[in-house]
Amino acid sequence: MDMDINKYNHRKNVACALVLLAALTANAYTISYAEQFTGIMEYAEAIQGVMIGAVCSEVWALITVIASLFFHMEKKEHHKKLDMLAQWTVMSAITIFVLNVVAAALGHVSMMALKEKIEGQGA
Repeated sequence: MDMDINKYNHRKNVACALVLLAALTANAYTISYAEQFTGIMEYAEAIQGVMIGAVCSEVWALITVIASLFFHMEKKEHHKKLDMLAQWTVMSAITIFVLNVVAAALGHVSMMALKEKIEGQGA
């Protein structure tokens, strides 16, 4: 069975774009969630800032994935551009991962502080 490498690459990129859209949606929700707790929860502004950075990285990664759909693996002159786009996408994915871990850590610390504040008021 012969494999169409270009078709495979496009399917992979479409799947990657869908995952990025899912992350973009989740992070946009996190921004709005943190906005609701501004002034109540510690680090809400920091969480928003980190998530805005993640959203910007996700938009950039989506642009690189969409751009890669316009190049063909079979054409040798496109190899360098595809490699560059793949490197940008990987770097964006690493950035998104790190920013989401930071946001999760900030969220955990904020929730623990909020829990202590609520328990302190009840006593």
